[in-house]
Amino acid sequence: MVDPTPEQREAIATHGDGIDCVLQAGAGCGKSSTLKMIAKSDPRRRMTYVAYNKAIASDAKRSFPSNVQASTGHGLAFDPKYLPRLNRPRQTAHVAAQALDVKKILNILGSTPAIPTDLGLAPKAMTGKLIMRSALDTVAQFCHSADTEITDRHVPRYDGLTKPEPRAALLALVLPVARAAWADLQTEDGVLKMSHDHYLKQWALSDPRLATDVVLLDEAQDTNDVLSAVLLAQEHAQRIAVGDSSQAIYEWRGAKDALKGFVQALSCPELTLSQSFRFGPAIAEQANLWLRTIDAPLRLTGFDQCESSVGPVDDPDAILCRTNSGAMGIVMEALAAGRKTALVGGGGDIKSLAWAAEALQAGRPTDHPELMGFPSWDAVREYAAEEDGSLKVLVGLIDDHGTDAILAAADALSSEDNADLVVSTAHRSKGREWPTVRIHSDFRPPKEDPKTGHVILRREEGRLAYVAVTRARQRLDSAALAWVRTVTAISN
Repeated sequence: MVDPTPEQREAIATHGDGIDCVLQAGAGCGKSSTLKMIAKSDPRRRMTYVAYNKAIASDAKRSFPSNVQASTGHGLAFDPKYLPRLNRPRQTAHVAAQALDVKKILNILGSTPAIPTDLGLAPKAMTGKLIMRSALDTVAQFCHSADTEITDRHVPRYDGLTKPEPRAALLALVLPVARAAWADLQTEDGVLKMSHDHYLKQWALSDPRLATDVVLLDEAQDTNDVLSAVLLAQEHAQRIAVGDSSQAIYEWRGAKDALKGFVQALSCPELTLSQSFRFGPAIAEQANLWLRTIDAPLRLTGFDQCESSVGPVDDPDAILCRTNSGAMGIVMEALAAGRKTALVGGGGDIKSLAWAAEALQAGRPTDHPELMGFPSWDAVREYAAEEDGSLKVLVGLIDDHGTDAILAAADALSSEDNADLVVSTAHRSKGREWPTVRIHSDFRPPKEDPKTGHVILRREEGRLAYVAVTRARQRLDSAALAWVRTVTAISN
């Protein structure tokens, strides 16, 4: 067993004092190893290790001592009685709308609701299928929260439907359907297919009590409010939350930084793990540049036994992109050059976007979350040109290559084991590492505020860049992020 660092010894001692605590652990700083040390230091106490995903939980079951029950949050909530509804065939929004009878819920007599034409909403953008899609997204947001009722704040904001008038019309249609959907999901003989988030929410609303003496929450910076609330309510147990607030990159899908929530709710000490074992000083300095930029208190120390460097990489093991569109552009270039290329997460997301674009080009509506607010492909073009950088990349990709070429490229992907090159979005790269990494140029520099003259970076974008630069073990090409030195202000 490797001797613990001074920081790890302090964490073990704090656990031994029996008090709640938070561990801020930087990239590659041995947070899982520290939790194992804590568990082995106190074999008489029952511990529940809550993992971010099933793969981490499975690994923990093998590597943690026998006094630890390892599970995901969903695993804690699961009951076999949910299997019949979980195992139902995939249910499209159209099928779900028919099963729930959206028209009856809204008392709609025609095939589409009457939408005032002066709101900027095309009638076809508010069909029963799209209302159902919005309602299901609303239920998903509700399930990620600690709230007990569905309200308008759970209805997502879609591109093209953010102005007050279209938003009000959307709320009037979606909220009744979302509430009806949630009521259906709570009945044994309901018509909608259940997801894992649905039963997790039902379990959370039942005020569960865990049979444990210690709760160990891993990757706490990406924990949804629904699970955080359950764990904070375990007042009979000692609670230890571990993660890296600077890697909180999933706010857009409902995750919250439970580390901050634990400190505030429990008034507990906040310790740090700053010695990275993944990379040496050169890459650690790149990480610290981003940590300074986003005003994070943590600074990383590179591992002297790791030889790492920063500079151009002609043939990287992985290329990390900001957007799905950027990733697909790299995939198509690599495939055209004859390289075996893998895309982390597969081509499903890219194909869904291509199919959605294809529908809009043909004059049909789409229920894809990124494009459902637009009545036509021309409307997407117009919006992308004026407001949205990621959509601009998508529009260029589809207009330049066509949807058929994008779908063909997605089908031509290799497995990661057989690939010459791995392409990933920065979001999907989290928790992974490669010997050599290049950051793609779709990490675009923030614009200067014309009123203040400041170049303002959104904090979440800074956190995403920090995640990206800390995936490399040996050599990092971060030239695409050189603009970080021009940032003069941070916004939340």
